Amino acid sequence: MESEVENKHGTGAFVLSGLSFIPLVGVIFGGICIINAIVSRKSNSIKLGLIGLAGIMFTVIIYGVLLPTIFKNSDFTKQFEVHAIDTMTTLVRNIEYFKLQNNRYPKSIKELRTNLKEGEMVLTFDMSGPIDLGKKAREFHYELINNEKNYLLFGVGVDAKPFTEDDIYPLIDTKKDKNIGWVKIK
Repeated sequence: MESEVENKHGTGAFVLSGLSFIPLVGVIFGGICIINAIVSRKSNSIKLGLIGLAGIMFTVIIYGVLLPTIFKNSDFTKQFEVHAIDTMTTLVRNIEYFKLQNNRYPKSIKELRTNLKEGEMVLTFDMSGPIDLGKKAREFHYELINNEKNYLLFGVGVDAKPFTEDDIYPLIDTKKDKNIGWVKIK
C-alpha cells in the first residue's frame, strides 16, 4: 500500500498544476508540471501533465484570441486617439517648417523624416487604429493634393481604413491657421 502512494504525485504537484491556469504566469507552472510528469513517470503523471498543458492552453486562448478581440472592439483603442491627434498636430508644424525651408511640401512622410537634422525627431506612426504585432507600424495618411499646394493628413481610426467616418484629424483652427496647406476632407 505504501508503494502505491509513493508512486503517485502528491497534492502539492496538483496544486501547482492548478496554478497553471493563472493567465501568463501560469505558463511557468504548467511547464514545470509537464517536465515533472515526463521525468518522474509516476502512475498519475499523465494526469498531472495534461492539467499543466491545459493551463498553458488557457493562457494561449486568453492572450491569443479573446483579448485582441475585446480590445479591437472596445473603447480601449479609442484611448490612443488623443495621442494620435497630438502627434498629428505636431506633425503639421513639421510639415509647414519643411515647406518654409524647401518652398514645397514633402512628397511623403518618409521624405520629411529623412530631411531631419541630427538629433531631431518627428513621430509619424498612426496609433489611432489597431496595431498589428509583427507587421510594420502604420504611418498617418499623408497625401499631396491641389497640384501639391495642399495636403491631407489624418489617422485611419479603429477600422484602419482611410476616408471613413472614424478617421481622426489634427487640432487645427482653420480660421486662425488659414495660411497653412493642411486640408480636412469633409
